[in-house]
Amino acid sequence: MIRDSRIWNSVIIGKPVIESIDVDINSQSLRLQVDMISILPDSMHKALDGRRQITIWGKDLMLAGFPDELVTTSHFRQYEINESRKSRAREFFKSQLLSFTVEAVKKDTQRVYFNGKNVYFHDTPITFNPYTSQFTPIPIIAKDVPAERVQRILYEKLPSIDFLSYQYPEDPPLIIGFQDHFFGCKSGWLGELRQHWRIYCPEGEEVTCVPAEIPESKILRRGNLAFLLDEDLNEISNHLLFGEPFPATEFIKRFGVSSPPALVSANRSPLVNLTTANLESEVTLDVVAPGAGDERTYERTRTSEEQKNEATDFEAQEAADSGEQTFIYDLNQVALSNQLVYDMEDLVNFHIAIKTGALVVLAGMSGVGKSQLVINYARALGLSGVDEAGEERKQFLFIPVRPHWNDDADLIGFYDAIHKVYRPSETGLVDLLIEASKEDNKDKLYLICFDEMNLARVEHYFSQFLSILELSEDRYLTLYSEKLAPEVYNRHEYSPRLPIGNNVFFVGTVNIDESSFQFSDKVLDRANVIRLKIYESLHAWKGMFEEKSSGKPSEERAQLSPVPGKVFSSWCNNSPTEIGLTDVEIDFLDELNSALRKIDKDRVVGYRIIRQIGSYLKNIPCNVDGRRLLDRGKAFDLQLVQRILTKFKGPECDLEQLFGKYAEREQATSHILQLFEKHQAVSTFSYSRDICHKKAKELLDHGYAS
Repeated sequence: MIRDSRIWNSVIIGKPVIESIDVDINSQSLRLQVDMISILPDSMHKALDGRRQITIWGKDLMLAGFPDELVTTSHFRQYEINESRKSRAREFFKSQLLSFTVEAVKKDTQRVYFNGKNVYFHDTPITFNPYTSQFTPIPIIAKDVPAERVQRILYEKLPSIDFLSYQYPEDPPLIIGFQDHFFGCKSGWLGELRQHWRIYCPEGEEVTCVPAEIPESKILRRGNLAFLLDEDLNEISNHLLFGEPFPATEFIKRFGVSSPPALVSANRSPLVNLTTANLESEVTLDVVAPGAGDERTYERTRTSEEQKNEATDFEAQEAADSGEQTFIYDLNQVALSNQLVYDMEDLVNFHIAIKTGALVVLAGMSGVGKSQLVINYARALGLSGVDEAGEERKQFLFIPVRPHWNDDADLIGFYDAIHKVYRPSETGLVDLLIEASKEDNKDKLYLICFDEMNLARVEHYFSQFLSILELSEDRYLTLYSEKLAPEVYNRHEYSPRLPIGNNVFFVGTVNIDESSFQFSDKVLDRANVIRLKIYESLHAWKGMFEEKSSGKPSEERAQLSPVPGKVFSSWCNNSPTEIGLTDVEIDFLDELNSALRKIDKDRVVGYRIIRQIGSYLKNIPCNVDGRRLLDRGKAFDLQLVQRILTKFKGPECDLEQLFGKYAEREQATSHILQLFEKHQAVSTFSYSRDICHKKAKELLDHGYAS
């Protein structure tokens, strides 16, 4: 069912119907009918109701490169000009095939119009038969994808980001291309599309391989898809059917490389720099994409015995691979596809903070991508866009905060005593929370973003939520008094108490400037305040932006399926029976509290913050090898900055004893820096040192630290 509009990400091949070329009388736009001659997703097939023809308009043809000009001239010459335009279009399209995506638009209550978008032109293959030929899409894995990861995709059911362009949920690919070869099974691949395609051979069959010997002129390429004529596909399938088994060891031997290529230039920060700590050593890994096959350790070479153990221990890896590492990679790719470059550590930090269930606040100067990070996180979770039924997903709510808000009625609504109805706020927050609380939606995730959260006083309009977020269960939002319920006409739609489940997450963005309010300790006690990293060199940022944003054509930006609530819960470790802190970490916090008591007994680190720091550390994601994606020492350092040091603001008489006063780091000396030196087994405290140096300089310059 199409409500208003629907866009499918599946790429379709079409044959122009030459005799249909015309000019619309009202818009004076060219109009072309196209016969679709490749497989369609079931949802599109049902929406079309058996039809195989759609319309492509002149604007989309011009965007694809067709040289048409809409000339406005006198009425008497318009017919002559339009005939010339149609003649030129007929001549051009008689030797062309088109690839495109399909948009369905409902103009009235009766009819749905299907239009082609994102159009691309292809030369027609010589062997193409306009009456019988059909095309089938084949996913092509890029040549620069490491062979180890491709081996896990083909042989070990690894869900793959490399199939993002292949958006045909009901049709697993018959064959797969990589390094000028085709791979398949005797009866074709089986598979399932959840967050990504996971493909595998039918039981009792093995992977086979044949060289790709089809002339390039017979293949239509679009991004990471190759469209093959059915006769060519059948020939390849026959070769695969009678081919010899191609074992995983042979795959690595033929397609593996002896040394990994350089991922980033020497003068740039790597896109992903994830550190792993164990009891004996610390190893730095540069990761391009999720999966054990993608991780390259440059400091040491993995032995063949280690690789053998990894391959034979697939069942253990499969159990460990919950999809979380893949999701974080998706998040990075979604951001890059929208021309946004984030430090991977920021993405992992943000994701962990979300998992703890507390309020997450993104702070910093305007223009660094705070709001966009939340929007792209929702996209990566699959909370926005449309579902397979054509319905809009309403699992993400973006609320711009208004400066005049002074109590929670501005956010959630109020009881109208005159008309005896509950009137929800225009923010839509209450309606979303009602949807999230329905039994059918318990396995769906919901994300709510309060943009520019501190334009009004958070303690006023967000007061109920600050109390609710402390609770792990029995979380209820009060809309109006239960005593009034019998007289409220719409009480069945808006009950007096609204449950807030653990499937709802709250994020805020704040600008630190003269137009906003500072957070009180009540808010800071309940929030992870994250400051996004900013590249120190604009040249480094420009290089990273151009390198990572190029080569991402729009047709490859497929919409991701929603992450189910049960899957997300499996990523979380919020067990109340374990605090999540080691003895040395508790020793550090004890000594920090002792120092704080000497300054002000009300400034000590409370149990709530300690418990939430432990929750953060418990929720550091791991890859399939069990290695953390964020070093524990660095994570503890981040929590010290985000949960504790944010609360220390005030005059020098209060803070000088803790932070000291000095202008240069070489002069640095203070009680808290001595603690960092003493507890180097916990962390290097590099981020905390930066904050302490900043506060010490503020005390020296202004007599006040913010």
